[in-house]
Amino acid sequence: MSRQSAPSSIDSTPPAKSKRRGEIADLFPPEPTNPWTAPVTLGVLIAAAVLALAGIFAVGYYLPAVGAKTYWFISRSSGIVAYVLITLGMLWGLVQSGSLMRTYIPPLVAFGMHNFLSWLGMGFVALHALILVGDGYINIDLPRVFTPFLAEYRPIPVGLGIVSFYLMLLLTLSFYARSHLGQRTFRLLHYASFGVFIMVTAHGLWAGTDSGALLWLYILSTTAVVLVTLARVLNTSRPQRGKSSKTKTSSQSRAGVSRRTAKLETSTR
Repeated sequence: MSRQSAPSSIDSTPPAKSKRRGEIADLFPPEPTNPWTAPVTLGVLIAAAVLALAGIFAVGYYLPAVGAKTYWFISRSSGIVAYVLITLGMLWGLVQSGSLMRTYIPPLVAFGMHNFLSWLGMGFVALHALILVGDGYINIDLPRVFTPFLAEYRPIPVGLGIVSFYLMLLLTLSFYARSHLGQRTFRLLHYASFGVFIMVTAHGLWAGTDSGALLWLYILSTTAVVLVTLARVLNTSRPQRGKSSKTKTSSQSRAGVSRRTAKLETSTR
């Protein structure tokens, strides 16, 4: 007599991950597990900035004729590089947070690139601001560097630049506290990136003495951010419309099956 195997009551198939949870995992990859990643990265950037400033101040001390305009040139050049990096970080954040490039770039690579651009941009922003302490023409000291709207030189655009730096630092650090903030708070917080980009652009246009020569850069960067944002919005709304149409079709088919079943029961009675 053969023994029939009893059906197992335990389903070995792992539960399917909900679509909503899968979308969130794709949009934002897991945060770094090492709690020292952010402090060490920030410390390396600060140490590099301090070494660069020490070398520049040494040039200004021993070669005053050369160093008279060195501070201003380095501040302007580092500010331009910082603006380009901030723009690239903004564009990359828009691309990697949607499905525009999700099939081509792994989530961890996308997150790492976004994180790298953010920290590198802030490092150049710090150099852009701190180097002005040695400039005799602008007459700014450390308290005015770190406090918005206290600078004697164009206080409003300079203050906007300082505020935008603090917001950039907050947004970058929020990636390491995403599990504590919650998904909704994290997403709402990162909408402030658009405000940061606007303030940085206004700072570059109104605080720089050579903004006219760089007008093409600000126009190109702003146009790129606007176009990629529109593409991101349209790409997000299209799957939602498809989902709603599929839901409507499914409900209609279920209603048709119910009507046919009701007619069959009536005819058999």
